[in-house]
Amino acid sequence: MAGFCLRIKEEQERQLYVRRELGIGIRRGWARGTKVLFVKKTLSGDVFTGSGILDRVVELAQMGEDEKRRCLENNWYGKLAFLTIARFMVPVSETALAGPPPAFLNGIAADVDAVESLARGRLVT
Repeated sequence: MAGFCLRIKEEQERQLYVRRELGIGIRRGWARGTKVLFVKKTLSGDVFTGSGILDRVVELAQMGEDEKRRCLENNWYGKLAFLTIARFMVPVSETALAGPPPAFLNGIAADVDAVESLARGRLVT
């Protein structure tokens, strides 16, 4: 299934996997059911750390003041809330997305199912 890649930082990872939310600064055709791959830089190279199925986009106007301030400080226009999150590890170098420079992975369209099929195991929350 087609979806998108999003680059996550170390400090975003906890929010993502605990609260199933991720601050977002890239505008795409976000819709309920959209699949998203999460990619993170590691010492050994870029790695897909999991995927999620989008529930909804939460705009700034729908947030409390603390949450809104954090979004503005990070140049996010809102956050993505996910129905489910799956954790796995697949090196980008083992996928069809290995060609583009790593920075280009943030926001590009991707075949999420193809990457998920390479995972040796998954933890779904």
